[in-house]
This record gives sequence, structure tokens and C-alpha cells, in this order.
Amino acid sequence: MATVRVKARVDRPKVTRKAKAASIQSLGRAGAYLRGIARRSIKVSPVASEPGKPPRSRQGRLKNAIVFAVEKDKTRVVIGPAASDVGKIGRTHEFGGTESPKKRKGRKANFKLEVGGHGPIRVEGGKPVVVRLKTDRQVAKAKQVTDGLPPSQGGTSGGKPRKYPPRPFMGPALNIGKARLPRLWANSVRG
Repeated sequence: MATVRVKARVDRPKVTRKAKAASIQSLGRAGAYLRGIARRSIKVSPVASEPGKPPRSRQGRLKNAIVFAVEKDKTRVVIGPAASDVGKIGRTHEFGGTESPKKRKGRKANFKLEVGGHGPIRVEGGKPVVVRLKTDRQVAKAKQVTDGLPPSQGGTSGGKPRKYPPRPFMGPALNIGKARLPRLWANSVRG
């Protein structure tokens, strides 16, 4: 039986640099791959999906808001809907929860809700009827009517909070893609 001895010199800093560069490149591929899975799971439809299934997007905003970014210094990839595009609704769909009413732009209410001021006392034909307020009872009624008006008519009502059951799309995308992820790193460190 013969014995073979081999001596090898390893340039550790060079190997470390190459491994980190290859890992960052592979993270980018993994991010793009998982983003694609998540985007394909979201269908564009006016009808809401069943709880537990990926959400549906009426105009495709949620689907198009899914992005990924490689954080080179931390050697990781972050994937998910951009809050700058769709706000917190992506997180709410993923885990379930309550969304507060949307704030709508409208003209500022210029009602003077006090005796001697003016304000709405009823709504006719979808528009508030504004009168000079002469009694405390009229002021109370005007405050009640103002609370029910939409912001575009000077009211404070922005709607009711909306409750969402969990409709995960990022977690299932990771579960679907995790079997293929090691292959994205295979043979990535070269020469």
C-alpha cells in the first residue's frame, strides 16, 4: 500500500473574498427566484381570495410591489412588498390583522360648530344642508351630521377599520423554493 502526502498552500483572504462575492451573487439569484414565485401566486382579480390562500390584487399593485434587495454588508437578501408602494397591506395580508381607514384628501371643514356659527343639520340628495346654528340642540345635530360626512364634504368620517384574515404569500413562496435554493449556490466559488 502506498501513502501519498500532499502539501497545499491556501490564500485564505482570497478564498474568503471569492466566497463572499459568490454568495452575494447567489443571494441575488435566490431573491429573484423567490420574488418570482411570490408574484406568480398573486392573481389580479376584483374578488377576494379565500383565507389561507395568497391574496388577490384588484389592479396588480401588490403583485408589482414585491421587490428584493441584497444587503452585502450583512450577506442576506430581503424580499417582500415595498411599503412605499402599498403601505402596510402586504404585512396585513401575510399575517392577518386590521387596517385603519384610508385617509382621503378632501377640503378642510370650514364649519363653525357653535351657537351663532354654521354647520350641516341634515343631508339631502347626498349633500349637507348648512344653516346658521341658533341653539345647542342644532349644534349637537350638526356635530353628529359632520361625523357622518365623507372628508370631501368637510366631514371627519374616513370609514371603518377593515379586518383581514391571513392570506400568506411570502412564506409559501419560501416553502416552494427552498428545495432549489442550495442549487443556486452550487459551484458558485470559482478560481
